[in-house]
Amino acid sequence: MGFSDIKPWLLCLAISLQGCALSPPLPDDIDEPAEQSRTSPEPAPFPSFSTAMTRLQPLATIAGNESDSDTPSLDEEKTFEGAIAYAKAMDSFALLISHKGELLVEKYFGEFDKSLRPESASMHKSVVGLLIAAALSDGLIDEVDTPIKNYIPEWRDDPRGDIRLLDLLTMSSGLENLSFIGGPSSPAMRYVVEGENARATTLGLTLGTEPGSKFQYSNAVTQLLVIVLEAATGKPYHEYLSERLWRPIGALDAYVWLNEADGFARGYTTLLARARDWLKVGQLIKNKGRVNGEQIIDENILSNATAPSRLNSNYGWQIWRGGEYQKKRYYNTEKTGIAVSTSAPYLVDDLLFFDGFGGQRVYISRKKDLVIIRLGEVRFDWDDSVIPNLVIEALNE
Repeated sequence: MGFSDIKPWLLCLAISLQGCALSPPLPDDIDEPAEQSRTSPEPAPFPSFSTAMTRLQPLATIAGNESDSDTPSLDEEKTFEGAIAYAKAMDSFALLISHKGELLVEKYFGEFDKSLRPESASMHKSVVGLLIAAALSDGLIDEVDTPIKNYIPEWRDDPRGDIRLLDLLTMSSGLENLSFIGGPSSPAMRYVVEGENARATTLGLTLGTEPGSKFQYSNAVTQLLVIVLEAATGKPYHEYLSERLWRPIGALDAYVWLNEADGFARGYTTLLARARDWLKVGQLIKNKGRVNGEQIIDENILSNATAPSRLNSNYGWQIWRGGEYQKKRYYNTEKTGIAVSTSAPYLVDDLLFFDGFGGQRVYISRKKDLVIIRLGEVRFDWDDSVIPNLVIEALNE
């Protein structure tokens, strides 16, 4: 099987999770795998987003609360019929709309219900950014200008160790993305699909440009943040996630895929969580780090995390912003490779969102006191602005 035989959605998933950058272009003879791929077994197919919970192993449990105390939705489906229709047309599993703290719509499509914990793709990256903010709030990390060699002993006497934590958070590390040369057995494909040798591969990244000089989205950079978190907190990633986020916000439970049987949680994708629990994460950000009057994450730190970064005004600490209108939203400075369409400017200028491949979204607007969740099948024709704008238009009527 050559590179072109991989399911298109799986290939695009791997590319998008890696960084949506195909620059320089793939070679013309990419269908002829490198020597490595002739002797290495090809990775198993990645499960569909709806079956990830049962197909991916091993999983670590993110312990939450024993029961869901949320009240039922107010069932305002007619008010938001436009957004619901678009979600249905986009093969969604779930659409939730919360306004002023009230759940107005909780819609599940087809066979799905609130027990579903689907693949969230890169929405997990935004959770990692929140956990870094929590570790800063706890004093476990001194400041974002800290060099990462303080937390990665393997890079203590290495130029890569001088990369700042802020460079990782804002996807400006200067580290090279993994290669797709070799097709199904390339380093990038194996990293995403199987997590093979994930720790060694992450620590084997090489510097390509000066840290802080360009925006370059990357899975492995978020995985470095997982290493930093575990070193700073002295706890496995899933335990700190449970202690500092899932339990405090009142979430039920979640699961994270382990790259290795004994640990090393995957931080750039595969946080398998319920739609209602994603809603609670969004509400934490909307409420400036507070839950039921308690400050869970320092407000000033969270403000910095959601502010524009120096190299990309629409990106903060692993979280996207909708401030500057872009018809095509790219994942690197060069504006090459895969891009997400935004057919119209957002109707609010303070929109924040978690971006998961193929339309997995948490949309947040503090000005509108609004959180929207969309989970579903991968759609290459996803339009970032349709659902939030339809919801805001309905609220304005």
